Amino acid sequence: MACESFEDLVKRLGGEILELKTSVKTVEQASRATGVDPSQIIKSMLLISEKEGAILAIVDGRSRVDLEKLSLRFGRTRLASPKEVKKLTGYEVGELPPIGLPIKTVIDPKVLEKSYVIGGGGAINRLIKIDPKKILEVQKAEIMEISR
Repeated sequence: MACESFEDLVKRLGGEILELKTSVKTVEQASRATGVDPSQIIKSMLLISEKEGAILAIVDGRSRVDLEKLSLRFGRTRLASPKEVKKLTGYEVGELPPIGLPIKTVIDPKVLEKSYVIGGGGAINRLIKIDPKKILEVQKAEIMEISR
């Protein structure tokens, strides 16, 4: 469904869009705004690797992406700059959703332990609540230990 909107995709996957009264760019802000533990929040980060190009890495809110682990698998890997994030995804840093992007996706197994996660919703004042298995499915994500 090439012309499916982000909102329709979230709905089709059984997710929920959370419209907030405040901006959320960090795990702490998302946790405060939603009242959930930071481990329930996910971070969607755009990386650039020498073998694969752009990679969407998804980890839980208490973890950090381990660039060394990713570099072993995909060649030298680094965080994308804010300019690269905008150019490659159309989203600003802090807005990046975990779904709907035609980018190779790698998800840490800790994310899949949750019945639902809360992640970027495509706008600075919006989040989505979704079953992480749906992220895995729709993004055709690779499961890989990428956190530290």
